[in-house]
Amino acid sequence: MKLFDLTMQFLIAWGRRVSRLFARFGSEEQKVDALQRSALLRQDGADARFLFAQPDVLQVRATDEMRAQLARSGAEIFEDVQFKSFAGDDDDDDGGEERSGAGSWPFAPQLDLADGYSMQDVAEQVRAPEAWRRTRGEGVTIAIVDTGIADRLREISRLRRSSLDLDSHYAGRHWCDPEGHGSMCAAIAAGSRADGGRYDGVAPGATVLAARSTLFASDVALVYDELSRARAEGRLKGPLVVSNSYGLEDCTSANVLPIDHPYMTGILALISSGVFVCFAAGNNHTDVCKHDPYSCGPNSIWGPNSHDDVFSVGTVNRDFTNCDPMSPHVNSSRGPGEWANRTVKPDCVAPTYGEVAWGTSYRRMRWWGTSGACPQVAGAAALVLSVYPTLSPTEVADVIRDTCCLLPEGKTCVGHGLLDCRDAVERAAALSLSS
Repeated sequence: MKLFDLTMQFLIAWGRRVSRLFARFGSEEQKVDALQRSALLRQDGADARFLFAQPDVLQVRATDEMRAQLARSGAEIFEDVQFKSFAGDDDDDDGGEERSGAGSWPFAPQLDLADGYSMQDVAEQVRAPEAWRRTRGEGVTIAIVDTGIADRLREISRLRRSSLDLDSHYAGRHWCDPEGHGSMCAAIAAGSRADGGRYDGVAPGATVLAARSTLFASDVALVYDELSRARAEGRLKGPLVVSNSYGLEDCTSANVLPIDHPYMTGILALISSGVFVCFAAGNNHTDVCKHDPYSCGPNSIWGPNSHDDVFSVGTVNRDFTNCDPMSPHVNSSRGPGEWANRTVKPDCVAPTYGEVAWGTSYRRMRWWGTSGACPQVAGAAALVLSVYPTLSPTEVADVIRDTCCLLPEGKTCVGHGLLDCRDAVERAAALSLSS
């Protein structure tokens, strides 16, 4: 057993609650004072580190006594938050055998085997094959922040895997996926038949970076921080897109996650450095929140998934609607978005249905949730940046939104409409020529 686990067990045995938290300091004097007064921070098991992109923020595994010492030093304390993958929680597996088609999937009944639809049909509906006449996403890296990516996933050859090993909870174990969900998202974003897979993803020429996470805010914050560090140090070159298919399964605002939480400011720091970040809108509308499937409200997109500076993606069925009560797509979360002020969420939608990669195998599902819509936009962003690498995240978002195919439902149901990869790439190419 690891040393910090033994230490934490010892502290808990003595009746001292242990939790991971963020402490933000208002000045260098506060930081020095806190570290001088809090010798406990240097104990084995504290696992304390200041964030690279937020040097005023300390992340630490703290006892109640350590928490009190930090507060007395003037630090602002932020709690850890547990997010949920839309296919169930990561089981915190230590890298054992990857399951083939395993993992819970509460929102995705099996398709009728005679249906025959697949990732190929979805790619055609968002016009990805037409975009490939110009680019397949070469030169761009897509980071999949999720349950990991199966090492034996056929869709992504080793030649297209980023060698970057993020120093977060799963350092050395990012290319392992006990759930299957992260592998699905990776294959949707950038799978390739040329690599040996069954289907092409949206950007089959892009590089893929596995960012396996516990989906606690503390660990995902380290993932974002490590991406910021790698870019600043020149270890991650070229345009970067980050795909996030997780969020808060809530029907009201989560008070534990304020908008200035270090987790969120870490995402914004990454975006400020030129990285396009997209999030799944959520699967909250009908089954979780019991809202009217025909209605484009009330809001059910919360926290980071709703921020103006991130691109939020909902989903529709093969008939391009998420208001059909006979379809599970009615669960696609609705806007305008808790933290959205300048925009209305979701930004757009993408279809999700049919057979898709799952772990080291394939699954046939009526829908993939908004989890499967987000990596389609990540792939589209990679196509756009492959054509015009210096576009800012805001400009990439504008290109994708402005080229969507309009749909009849309201904006808080479908945003700007259906993702259109071909028109987005053509718009980017035209902008590149005119710059």
